[in-house]
Amino acid sequence: MLKSHNDTRLGCRSVLRVKRSAIEHNVKELFRYSGKKLIAVVKSDAYGMGVRYIAPILRELPEVDSFAVACVDEGVFLRELGIKGEVLILGGILPEEIEAVKEYELTPVVSDPEHLKVLGKEDIKFHIKYDTGMGRLGFVEEFIEDPRIVGVMSHLSTPADEKFSREQIKKFEEIVRRYKGRLKIHLESSAGVIYKVPYTTHIRVGLALYGEKPLRYYPLDLKPAVSLEARLLSVKEVPKGFPISYGRTFITQRRTKIGVVAFGYADGLMKSLSNRGYLLHKGLRLPIIGNITMDMTILDLSGTDIKVGDWVTVVNEERTFGELAREAGTIPYELMCNVSSRVKREVI
Repeated sequence: MLKSHNDTRLGCRSVLRVKRSAIEHNVKELFRYSGKKLIAVVKSDAYGMGVRYIAPILRELPEVDSFAVACVDEGVFLRELGIKGEVLILGGILPEEIEAVKEYELTPVVSDPEHLKVLGKEDIKFHIKYDTGMGRLGFVEEFIEDPRIVGVMSHLSTPADEKFSREQIKKFEEIVRRYKGRLKIHLESSAGVIYKVPYTTHIRVGLALYGEKPLRYYPLDLKPAVSLEARLLSVKEVPKGFPISYGRTFITQRRTKIGVVAFGYADGLMKSLSNRGYLLHKGLRLPIIGNITMDMTILDLSGTDIKVGDWVTVVNEERTFGELAREAGTIPYELMCNVSSRVKREVI
């Protein structure tokens, strides 16, 4: 059962909030722009945002046609949440998973001859994947024909590189032409939707659902759907020349008011932000000083009236996971998936 915002914050040290209206807006915007229904990718606990909260929102939207996850366990969990319809297993299937695939009526993506061996003669519908330049999963030269195929897919490796993406799109079109009948054809990811590939039937998106723009110049009107906050555990003043955190990588240059936040790298804050990142409080930047530790981060609170128990912001509408990722030297996917299970989730 979903809790209210106030209920969730009582007694918790950090909270990730998902804005339902923003998710709904982003789905409709993706559909408007592409003209195609969505395969909603909710692998890795919905990119760390909490699939038990995200999937029920998405299943109510007519623009969402089906779901995709990485592995059979994730597919089973979706069924246990009450998700109906097609659930794609993007990462193929192993021999010991075939019974669960049948029992929960999951749809595997076949991308290796061994996957076909696992299926054997079972009456299980599947999507076939071709590697058109990603260099990961998918058939490269073999053409697979099977009456159980209900979908054909590939994946763009570098959507920001238009020349190479166009080559992948053309190569995939040549493959798709060899198939007959009504099949789901999908290639475009959150970033790939910019190409408006004319021969595909669906788009396969994850990141954009949360209002995170996968490219700097992105033509869709997305709304940030996630905020992340944590509470201050301690506030005190230390003298000039005082060492801060493990390794003494920061020494105060003046008498300094410091705050300890209940959020560290075990919660999802990259250690690379030590001595260079910041958190927010009512729009004010609070510099991170010293090394970020497993459960706590230390901030310079000089000139503020912040007190123990106050909330500080890691991510919000103004500072998305994408912005934070650029500061940390990584990608938003990694930061989102790193948000730990001890961070409370809620939908507002």
